[in-house]
Amino acid sequence: MESQPEANLKCPICLEIFQDPVILWCSHGFCLQRWWTETSVTCPICRTTFLQGDPPQNLALKNLCEAYLLQTAQGKSDTLLCGRS
Repeated sequence: MESQPEANLKCPICLEIFQDPVILWCSHGFCLQRWWTETSVTCPICRTTFLQGDPPQNLALKNLCEAYLLQTAQGKSDTLLCGRS
Protein backbone atom coordinates (compact mmCIF):
# COMPACT_ATOMS: atom_id res chain seq x y z
CA MET A 1 0.00 0.00 0.00
CA GLU A 2 1.44 3.39 -0.99
CA SER A 3 1.74 6.31 1.39
CA GLN A 4 -0.69 9.21 1.14
CA PRO A 5 2.04 11.72 0.15
CA GLU A 6 3.11 9.47 -2.72
CA ALA A 7 -0.48 9.09 -3.90
CA ASN A 8 -0.84 12.88 -4.00
CA LEU A 9 2.28 13.21 -6.16
CA LYS A 10 1.07 10.87 -8.92
CA CYS A 11 -0.20 12.00 -12.29
CA PRO A 12 -3.81 10.84 -12.82
CA ILE A 13 -2.95 9.90 -16.42
CA CYS A 14 0.32 7.95 -16.26
CA LEU A 15 0.00 7.03 -12.55
CA GLU A 16 3.67 7.84 -11.98
CA ILE A 17 5.23 10.58 -9.87
CA PHE A 18 4.73 13.84 -11.80
CA GLN A 19 7.41 14.77 -14.34
CA ASP A 20 7.18 18.27 -15.84
CA PRO A 21 3.71 18.87 -14.39
CA VAL A 22 1.48 21.58 -15.77
CA ILE A 23 -1.57 23.13 -14.19
CA LEU A 24 -4.68 23.71 -16.24
CA TRP A 25 -7.05 26.63 -15.96
CA CYS A 26 -9.51 24.30 -14.26
CA SER A 27 -6.83 23.64 -11.57
CA HIS A 28 -6.18 20.02 -12.55
CA GLY A 29 -2.59 18.94 -13.17
CA PHE A 30 -0.89 16.39 -15.41
CA CYS A 31 2.48 15.45 -16.81
CA LEU A 32 2.92 17.66 -19.86
CA GLN A 33 4.29 15.03 -22.24
CA ARG A 34 1.56 12.50 -21.40
CA TRP A 35 -1.39 14.78 -21.93
CA TRP A 36 -0.87 17.84 -24.10
CA THR A 37 -1.60 17.98 -27.83
CA GLU A 38 -1.10 20.87 -30.21
CA THR A 39 -4.76 21.64 -30.91
CA SER A 40 -7.63 21.93 -28.49
CA VAL A 41 -7.62 19.74 -25.42
CA THR A 42 -10.13 18.53 -22.90
CA CYS A 43 -9.28 18.01 -19.25
CA PRO A 44 -9.72 14.28 -18.57
CA ILE A 45 -11.05 14.99 -15.07
CA CYS A 46 -13.68 17.71 -15.57
CA ARG A 47 -13.94 17.74 -19.40
CA THR A 48 -13.32 21.48 -19.66
CA THR A 49 -12.08 22.31 -23.17
CA PHE A 50 -9.06 24.55 -23.65
CA LEU A 51 -7.85 26.14 -26.85
CA GLN A 52 -4.34 25.92 -28.25
CA GLY A 53 -1.62 27.29 -26.03
CA ASP A 54 0.84 25.92 -23.55
CA PRO A 55 -0.45 25.52 -19.99
CA PRO A 56 1.80 26.95 -17.28
CA GLN A 57 4.30 24.64 -15.65
CA ASN A 58 3.54 23.82 -12.02
CA LEU A 59 6.97 24.52 -10.52
CA ALA A 60 5.86 24.01 -6.91
CA LEU A 61 4.58 20.52 -7.70
CA LYS A 62 7.67 19.74 -9.77
CA ASN A 63 9.93 20.75 -6.86
CA LEU A 64 7.92 18.66 -4.39
CA CYS A 65 8.10 15.60 -6.64
CA GLU A 66 11.84 15.98 -7.19
CA ALA A 67 12.43 16.36 -3.43
CA TYR A 68 10.25 13.32 -2.72
CA LEU A 69 12.10 11.19 -5.28
CA LEU A 70 15.46 12.32 -3.89
CA GLN A 71 14.38 11.54 -0.32
CA THR A 72 13.03 8.14 -1.39
CA ALA A 73 16.25 7.28 -3.22
CA GLN A 74 18.30 8.39 -0.19
CA GLY A 75 16.17 6.26 2.11
CA LYS A 76 16.69 3.20 -0.08
CA SER A 77 20.47 3.68 -0.10
CA ASP A 78 20.50 4.09 3.68
CA THR A 79 18.50 0.88 4.04
CA LEU A 80 20.89 -0.99 1.77
CA LEU A 81 23.91 0.29 3.71
CA CYS A 82 22.36 -0.62 7.07
CA GLY A 83 21.48 -4.09 5.83
CA ARG A 84 25.12 -4.86 5.02
CA SER A 85 26.41 -4.22 8.57
